[in-house]
Amino acid sequence: MANVDYKAAYERQKKARAIAEDLLENRSRELYEANKSLQYAYNKLKGQKEKIVHQEKLASLGQLCAGLAHEINNPAGYIKSNLNTLKSYSKELTDFFEALNKLLCKNQVDDRGVPIALLIDAIQTLGKVHEVNYLLNDINSIADESREGISRIEGIVKGLRDFSRPDDANPEIFNIVQCIENTLDLVKIQIKDKLYVCYDYSDPLYISGQQGSLSQVFLNLIINASHAVTKNGRLIITAKKENKFAIISFLDNGCGMSHEVCKKIFEPFFTTKKNGQGTGLGLSISHGIIKTHGGLLSVESQEGQGACFTVKLPLTEAC
Repeated sequence: MANVDYKAAYERQKKARAIAEDLLENRSRELYEANKSLQYAYNKLKGQKEKIVHQEKLASLGQLCAGLAHEINNPAGYIKSNLNTLKSYSKELTDFFEALNKLLCKNQVDDRGVPIALLIDAIQTLGKVHEVNYLLNDINSIADESREGISRIEGIVKGLRDFSRPDDANPEIFNIVQCIENTLDLVKIQIKDKLYVCYDYSDPLYISGQQGSLSQVFLNLIINASHAVTKNGRLIITAKKENKFAIISFLDNGCGMSHEVCKKIFEPFFTTKKNGQGTGLGLSISHGIIKTHGGLLSVESQEGQGACFTVKLPLTEAC
């Protein structure tokens, strides 16, 4: 039986184990460095994506600014006019009641009642001179119009704030129907000469997500519809509940798209518009936003027969 050199074998085993440990340590270090590089690249790409989304939002916001200024000026203008009218009415009513007090301060009443008739005639004449009945009736109308104007301004400002604010990492629960209406208020002046919008909404539909991002999606779909139509443009927006999802469709009567274009429409930088008229990012970003909300953005269209974009989002319980 051959003699075994256990000591030499042990040394060889020890040396092999040391070499293996060194290799494992080196490999672990390489993997750590590679993972660190990948994490850095991921964070950089994520930051670039956020910048692109924000730039697209700013581009849309820039298109809205002129229309918003005009839209806000309209209710602000008639509120200002109504306040001037109220000031004029106030002066007329003040003059009337001052003259009435002077009449009442005079001793024109006796037991025979004749001066009372004269006093009544004088008061009625004063009322006609100052148009008191008309003023009292019109004041209510002016107050209602002013309140409506204030409500419109509040709605426009709220819609602009919801659209332009940065998205919070924490989702919020909100009514998607109200989000669509706020977006329509923002874009109304921009599309009013090109696109007639009619809508069919069901009950409030609550979802969890970022309201500003979804407003950007709806804005892109509405603006794209206005670009696709010519004369007698029409956009029908419907929102309904289907199982556990909110289904929102945007159906226009524009030029439509071929099957080949529909397959590419959500690709980054793909656009059917002329050079300088579109970045090709709007629908791509919109598709990504809907996907991050656990939903789906799809399109059905044929050339010359309009297009229908459909947004499908998971519903949640109201707060």
